Amino acid sequence: MMKTQTASYNGGSLSVSDFPVKQCECDTVISLSDGVLIDGYKLLLERHGIIGKVVVSLGKLKERYPRPMDLVLPYGQTR
Repeated sequence: MMKTQTASYNGGSLSVSDFPVKQCECDTVISLSDGVLIDGYKLLLERHGIIGKVVVSLGKLKERYPRPMDLVLPYGQTR
Protein backbone atom coordinates (compact mmCIF):
# COMPACT_ATOMS: atom_id res chain seq x y z
CA MET A 1 0.00 0.00 0.00
CA MET A 2 1.33 3.47 -0.88
CA LYS A 3 0.54 6.50 1.25
CA THR A 4 1.74 10.02 1.91
CA GLN A 5 3.61 10.34 5.20
CA THR A 6 3.56 13.77 6.87
CA ALA A 7 5.89 14.77 9.70
CA SER A 8 6.26 18.09 11.50
CA TYR A 9 9.57 19.74 12.27
CA ASN A 10 10.59 23.13 13.69
CA GLY A 11 9.61 25.51 10.93
CA GLY A 12 7.21 23.45 8.87
CA SER A 13 6.07 20.07 7.71
CA LEU A 14 7.51 17.42 5.44
CA SER A 15 5.20 15.35 3.25
CA VAL A 16 6.73 12.31 1.58
CA SER A 17 4.64 10.81 -1.21
CA ASP A 18 4.70 7.26 -2.60
CA PHE A 19 5.57 5.90 0.82
CA PRO A 20 5.20 2.09 1.10
CA VAL A 21 3.49 0.85 4.26
CA LYS A 22 2.19 -2.49 5.48
CA GLN A 23 -1.18 -2.55 7.15
CA CYS A 24 -1.34 -5.03 10.02
CA GLU A 25 -4.36 -5.83 12.18
CA CYS A 26 -4.35 -2.54 14.08
CA ASP A 27 -1.19 -0.70 13.06
CA THR A 28 0.67 0.69 10.07
CA VAL A 29 4.28 -0.45 9.71
CA ILE A 30 7.05 1.35 7.80
CA SER A 31 10.56 0.11 7.14
CA LEU A 32 13.28 1.26 9.51
CA SER A 33 15.48 2.64 6.74
CA ASP A 34 12.58 4.71 5.34
CA GLY A 35 11.92 6.13 8.81
CA VAL A 36 15.60 6.99 9.27
CA LEU A 37 15.66 8.68 5.87
CA ILE A 38 12.66 10.86 6.69
CA ASP A 39 13.97 11.78 10.15
CA GLY A 40 17.36 12.64 8.67
CA TYR A 41 15.77 14.82 6.02
CA LYS A 42 13.75 16.63 8.71
CA LEU A 43 17.04 17.32 10.53
CA LEU A 44 18.55 18.66 7.31
CA LEU A 45 15.58 21.00 6.78
CA GLU A 46 15.79 22.26 10.38
CA ARG A 47 19.55 22.73 10.19
CA HIS A 48 19.30 24.84 7.07
CA GLY A 49 16.36 26.90 8.35
CA ILE A 50 13.96 25.75 5.65
CA ILE A 51 10.43 26.64 6.70
CA GLY A 52 7.03 25.94 5.24
CA LYS A 53 5.55 22.85 3.67
CA VAL A 54 8.05 20.62 1.87
CA VAL A 55 6.72 17.88 -0.43
CA VAL A 56 9.02 15.22 -1.89
CA SER A 57 8.65 11.66 -3.14
CA LEU A 58 10.37 8.86 -1.27
CA GLY A 59 11.92 7.76 -4.56
CA LYS A 60 13.64 11.13 -5.01
CA LEU A 61 14.93 11.05 -1.43
CA LYS A 62 16.35 7.56 -2.01
CA GLU A 63 18.03 8.72 -5.23
CA ARG A 64 19.67 11.65 -3.45
CA TYR A 65 20.49 9.78 -0.22
CA PRO A 66 20.93 6.07 -1.06
CA ARG A 67 22.38 5.37 2.41
CA PRO A 68 20.07 6.95 5.03
CA MET A 69 22.73 6.96 7.73
CA ASP A 70 24.88 9.32 5.62
CA LEU A 71 22.11 11.85 6.07
CA VAL A 72 21.70 11.31 9.82
CA LEU A 73 25.26 10.80 11.11
CA PRO A 74 26.70 14.26 10.33
CA TYR A 75 24.01 15.86 12.51
CA GLY A 76 24.30 13.44 15.41
CA GLN A 77 28.02 13.97 15.92
CA THR A 78 29.41 16.77 18.05
CA ARG A 79 32.38 18.75 16.84
